[in-house]
Amino acid sequence: ECWAEAKQYQKMIIVTKTTAIWLLLFAASAEADIDCSSGYECWENSSGDVVWVVGGGTQDTCSSICTNALNSGGDDFVCKGDEPILQDTAEFNLSPVSDGLNFECENGGCWEASTDSDMMWIANGLGDERDCFYPTSEHYGCDNKVGNANCFGERYHQLCPCIKESQLAPTPAPTCGTDPTPFVPCNDPYTCWKDENSDIVWTMGGGIFESCKSTCQSALSTSSDFYACKSDEPLHRDEDALQPISTGMGFSCKSGNCDFDGLITGEMWVDKTDNCDRTCYFPGAGGDEYYKCNESVGNANCFGERYTLICPCNVKPLNEACEWSCPEHSAPVAKWPENMETGTSCLERINYWRKKACEDGWPECPPAGLPPYIECTSCHQCANTQSEYDAVHGAHKSFTRCGEFVQGSGGGRTCADVIDSFVAERAQTDGYCQGHCGPIAKPGCNEFHWGRTLNPNGAGFYHYTLNWGNCGTNVCDNHCDSVAGTDDACFSSGIDTPSCSNDPTLFPTDPPTGQPTDSPVDLPTGPPTGQPTDSPIDPPTGPPTGQPAGSPIVPVLLSIPQLLIMVALTGICFF
Repeated sequence: ECWAEAKQYQKMIIVTKTTAIWLLLFAASAEADIDCSSGYECWENSSGDVVWVVGGGTQDTCSSICTNALNSGGDDFVCKGDEPILQDTAEFNLSPVSDGLNFECENGGCWEASTDSDMMWIANGLGDERDCFYPTSEHYGCDNKVGNANCFGERYHQLCPCIKESQLAPTPAPTCGTDPTPFVPCNDPYTCWKDENSDIVWTMGGGIFESCKSTCQSALSTSSDFYACKSDEPLHRDEDALQPISTGMGFSCKSGNCDFDGLITGEMWVDKTDNCDRTCYFPGAGGDEYYKCNESVGNANCFGERYTLICPCNVKPLNEACEWSCPEHSAPVAKWPENMETGTSCLERINYWRKKACEDGWPECPPAGLPPYIECTSCHQCANTQSEYDAVHGAHKSFTRCGEFVQGSGGGRTCADVIDSFVAERAQTDGYCQGHCGPIAKPGCNEFHWGRTLNPNGAGFYHYTLNWGNCGTNVCDNHCDSVAGTDDACFSSGIDTPSCSNDPTLFPTDPPTGQPTDSPVDLPTGPPTGQPTDSPIDPPTGPPTGQPAGSPIVPVLLSIPQLLIMVALTGICFF
């Protein structure tokens, strides 16, 4: 009897070995039929509907891995985003995928062997036993990256399910608990939801450098009401507190895999996917009490996962809609100037034309109107040095010195003369405010700073510089510090706009110690008309087009992680 059982066991071993050999031969033949690029491991399952691929670099997603590994042949492969996961080492090692790819998994030594995401990570290398980290989602994802994740220096590939594009079924929309009547109008790619128990429309979907101020304006710009960030809205600090809003916006929160506590103050982050379950990060205890309107997520990421802000927006009158920081700006809230009709300062004349643009029905005026500009007073003295330098060396030769992205310049007895000349260019563009005029009618809450030469020329004309957007106080302060005590020192114009701090130390009253060594270019000898007839820069020779028509300037790399290319249009420069 014992001998019979032993013989039966021997037969089972033979059958098992035969089966294992057959599986290996099948795997080899299946892999041979797949055109797998160098650097990747590929195996097609028996039904031929999934090709499993291991590989990719730190910045690859399963979408790019499927393309790079398999698309050198005649078929186009894409990531199969509805493939159920292999959830742990036991399940993976018993699966045909382990046999087909010829390795088994061991639990990785960090993060409890979990990626806490929709990715499966496989340790780099070609051994038959490898450290593995498993997803916590229901299906494999296609859009996330391993990034810089490592465990004591060990780096990882992804395991990706790939399918021929011709076999891919249409992906159904997520079946989330969305509100049946989302708020309208809401611009793509934003999501908007109105809380009927308050005066707030919640928005999300902005880019990584968008603040809640810009998100509210961009998402709801087609509304007949002006929506601004609600800066006195108390913060939500956990999933339960946010749940009514997240449900209304069509998703549920899940915990993230990175510790951002202490880094997030006054902001609510949500991952930039369309999933029903989305990673949420909440502000830590203490710190700000209310949502911040002027901050952005920036480059923050967790293993390549990026985020957008959730923002509270509500309707405000135009002269109460734009809030700004002190002491960098001329006021904490942008208001219409009292003497706007007759004032000759840059701030007064810009806002005169913004209000008139909507009263006269300019095409650039959005349904809710154009709110007043604010002046970045902290950069005024830096801009004065630009006017002095450019009057000698040519328009825009000091461009970017004070951190600006867009610049206009011109000559006149007052800043109003220069602004009027910019607006007069509408006659050359069929009534559209483009070129020099464009920033004046830019929608939303905006800022600028200006400068002028210390003294006029013989005809009484100053050279003015208008820098639109980006109140780069640190950049301006650093420049002024670098030239302090020299002939090129920053200086007060004598008609400085007071800042909202009214701190006199921000505005030194001493003039520069010397004048430019070269004579300024000749300026007009007659009074300005609707369009200066001989400004200190060459006037445009034709109507502005969609792109500036001037010669390109050498690209400049700024402190932000982008390469911005400067292009000079006579009298105006753009990044």
